[in-house]
Amino acid sequence: MKRRISILLLCALLLSLAASCAKGADEAKKPDAAAPSSPSAEASPAGEDDADLPKYPYYDGHDLGGRNFHFINAPAAYWDMFTSMTADEITGEVINDAVFERNARISEKLNCTMTEEGYRISDGYWDELSPLMQAGDPKYDILCLPYRYTATCVTGGYILNLDEMKNMHLDENYWNQTILGATSLNHRHFIASSAAHFMSVDGMWCLYFNQALMRNYQLDFPYDLVREGKWTLDRLLEYMKAGANLNGESAFAPPYEGRAQFSLSGTSVYGFTSYTSVFQKLLYGMEAHMIDKDDEDKMVFTASSEHFITCATKLAENFSVPGLYIDANDDDGFSYNLNIFPSSRALFMGGELKDAQVFRDMDDEFGVLPLPKYDEGQKDYFTTLDFQMMTFAIPYTQTAAEDAALLLDALSFETYTSILDVFLGNRIEQKGLRNADSIEMLHIIYDGLGIDLGEAFDLFGSLSTDIKRNIPQGKTEFASLIEKNKKPIVKQMEKLQEHFQ
Repeated sequence: MKRRISILLLCALLLSLAASCAKGADEAKKPDAAAPSSPSAEASPAGEDDADLPKYPYYDGHDLGGRNFHFINAPAAYWDMFTSMTADEITGEVINDAVFERNARISEKLNCTMTEEGYRISDGYWDELSPLMQAGDPKYDILCLPYRYTATCVTGGYILNLDEMKNMHLDENYWNQTILGATSLNHRHFIASSAAHFMSVDGMWCLYFNQALMRNYQLDFPYDLVREGKWTLDRLLEYMKAGANLNGESAFAPPYEGRAQFSLSGTSVYGFTSYTSVFQKLLYGMEAHMIDKDDEDKMVFTASSEHFITCATKLAENFSVPGLYIDANDDDGFSYNLNIFPSSRALFMGGELKDAQVFRDMDDEFGVLPLPKYDEGQKDYFTTLDFQMMTFAIPYTQTAAEDAALLLDALSFETYTSILDVFLGNRIEQKGLRNADSIEMLHIIYDGLGIDLGEAFDLFGSLSTDIKRNIPQGKTEFASLIEKNKKPIVKQMEKLQEHFQ
């Protein structure tokens, strides 16, 4: 069921959030329209407390005997995201307290506790997990598993088929259906994603725009274009062209030699800033997938399709134009999109939701939008995650898999119904105000959250990197580049497919 929240209800929610930040998520109000459908969970009208929230319908008859469930996870606040599955105490911080109260409610209902250990995804996580899986060590009851390790875990037999878990109700909309559909093979699911791990929310890609610059250029905010299904790449390019003004600073125009040269004392204004990962995200938003699936849920290499090459070519022809885009990821200096955008030197920025926290001290207000469609014929808006984002899996060493499945199901339900709106509002808070339009956009973005199968299962090799690097340089020889890389990728696809039987 698509979540569509009226502006009136959003405003009521936001006023409630502003008044209750210090009291935690128990007092946050949940609008009726946002409640998930489930066999016996019915939304109540906005009321006085969390007694009005939908109730998880599967608690009855379950007692986990006081057992502790130990998670392997990323470190707390990893990459400036909220990554924790647990909270030790009430601190007055909105999300921490909401997680504490969520876990306390589940622990009371199911008679269990939760703990976690965090490891850096890039250089510690797999070093910890892999030897345990090879040895059959049951140290971890549940895996918060980065997408990048999914294929290795499936081929190694390290994680269980979630479709066999009776206590995991994957057809409910508190599980992300887009990601489930994207990451299955042969209609089998070994991983699942929900808002219960906030990296799946903090890490979703969106567009930010500077509202003051929009007003200066006498441009309409694009919110209505989104609502009308007309927010497309062409419309984005129109805005980018209207917002671009190099003001004679040609040294800051492509092609870049090593890195962009940027000075905060300059006057150039760009149509768009981000870093090269944005191009894989924009392609996904336009349904230009490098790997797709057929009617039998088997992988198909689609990077060589006419649609993919058309989309990549159009990006290259426009994002290489001086002034329209600045590729800026030098986080050691000013040549960084997270410095450029808050300095009012770019009309748009592509980034993850967690980046909004950096903008709270901006002089100008900002808005949030979904990634554009390719054209108006595209039905929905889509966004995606990095391949290092966390998902959920149950290790083969788990001797009570149904108990772990029940816990994950309850965590996903409780987060979706009582914390997701609070989390979205908290992330884009601006000087004590909350932008109702942007929160409406965030729900649209979350509804279309998925991940390219090749990205999720780490099948692309250097092809994805080469495409992302070529686009801002205006290189359009995509057909030959893709053909050169196709054979080894297809071989990997076929090998992986065999393990989803």
